[in-house]
Amino acid sequence: MKYLRCSAALAGATLVSYVAATVTMNMTRGPNLHRRNLAARDSITAVLNNNITGGSYYVEVNVGSPGQKQTMALDTGSSDVWLLSSTADLCTSAFLQAFLEDGCASTFDHNTSSTYKLDKQGRFSIRYVDQSGASGDYISDVFQIGGKTLETLEMGLAYESTVGTGLIGIGYSLNEASDARNSPSPFVYPSIIDTMLRQGLIDRRAYSLYLNDLNASTGSIIFGGLDADKYQGSLLHMPVVPTRLSNGSSLYLDLGVALTSFGITGQHGNTVNLTATGFKEVAILDSGTTITLLPTSIVANMYKKIGAVDDTNGTGVVFIDCAILKQSPDLTFNYGFGNDSGHSIVIPINEVVFDLKDYLSDPDTKLPPLPFKDPCAFGIYDGGSTGPYLLGDTFLRSAYVVYDLDDNVIAIAQTHFNSSSSNLVEFRANETGIPRVSGMASSVRLPGTGGGKTTTRAEGAETASAAGLVTTDSDRVLTGSTVVVTKATAKAVTTVTATRAGISTASQSKEATAGSVSTLMRREY
Repeated sequence: MKYLRCSAALAGATLVSYVAATVTMNMTRGPNLHRRNLAARDSITAVLNNNITGGSYYVEVNVGSPGQKQTMALDTGSSDVWLLSSTADLCTSAFLQAFLEDGCASTFDHNTSSTYKLDKQGRFSIRYVDQSGASGDYISDVFQIGGKTLETLEMGLAYESTVGTGLIGIGYSLNEASDARNSPSPFVYPSIIDTMLRQGLIDRRAYSLYLNDLNASTGSIIFGGLDADKYQGSLLHMPVVPTRLSNGSSLYLDLGVALTSFGITGQHGNTVNLTATGFKEVAILDSGTTITLLPTSIVANMYKKIGAVDDTNGTGVVFIDCAILKQSPDLTFNYGFGNDSGHSIVIPINEVVFDLKDYLSDPDTKLPPLPFKDPCAFGIYDGGSTGPYLLGDTFLRSAYVVYDLDDNVIAIAQTHFNSSSSNLVEFRANETGIPRVSGMASSVRLPGTGGGKTTTRAEGAETASAAGLVTTDSDRVLTGSTVVVTKATAKAVTTVTATRAGISTASQSKEATAGSVSTLMRREY
């Protein structure tokens, strides 16, 4: 999970209008947060607050009776929903807040909820290699999201935490913190997706994610449906890659697919492929990781070509010359999926380069030797040589992604930035798989088309294979956890956070007990 930093001022929305079946919520401070309430038993739409400064995506929910407003982070890389108690140590200790340079975005007081139920006292625990995380009880209570109500949802209530906000994990239930590989008395409980299905709010355990561009204040997630006006061309359907356990069996734990190529298209349309023929690696699509982690073989080559300087072992930042935004505004990074090179997600340079002016204005800031005078931060990091690799928010902002947990399929298409229209398609119980619905006509310059030429993709969905590809249990990482490894890094992001121009940094040495969920580690970014 990426670093989450959210002011309590994000709370305090007011209902301002009804438009058809849409409920719009305006924030009293900061980016807008909208909610759309669709017809019963169709789909649930919650709108994400694109907190650029902290690199986090939040939804606002209500928990308990009467409802208590909670600002929570959304994470496809984990599977637990958990809240911060009003008596949590981080939320009540000035010392901890000063030490961690963080406070609590929102808290839950179970004593004031008439529908609160204690399920398993002291059993909730999420821990990581640096001994950070959260712990407390498993509880059940009413949970309202996107204008819909779950009459009861099992979740964690944290009394001890090094994390300043609650979390909504929307991955596979077998990836919960309580599973057999992480608990002395293991159990699996219904996830929020399972609960939506059981209580009739959606017809399939599937959802779609639209983060929008870096400058957007909101993105959206639709549980039980997709919005065809939010993507371009056709959706590529890809099988989720299962995780192979040490006993030889396989389980679906992470939302990973086969990445089959990577290249860079320059300012004048020339494309350089950085992967060899036959390249195929597992890549986990994780909204909880702000940056993207790719194989060393790709990253080392890429850094040379774009002049990036890797200082993750020092400041924790990958630096790049800010001038690249003006000198090569059409430069793109092209992620290939499927059995041919025809389906790529194209990432513009301005989606992966971040301003550091406020960080650099701090007199205590110490930079490594750099070959340029105007440094920015770069959002693609070295993920090592063994993987698995993470496609975080610097990738996902340019991709529209549909996650089907029933059929173990992920569908992906080029996003349609700043779409002002909507074409909602419901996932129905009597249908097989994700609907094959074409999106908007594509105007993205595809790899190899050259010179600013645009190409419109043909309609109709495509299907890819992941034959022969599997992740191993021993290789699993804390998907979504990007860990601060130096004090300097923490200082850098704290400064940037205050200016809405941030970059999230990561440690590539993350690992955890097999099957553990991803969530925040202490001072994550």
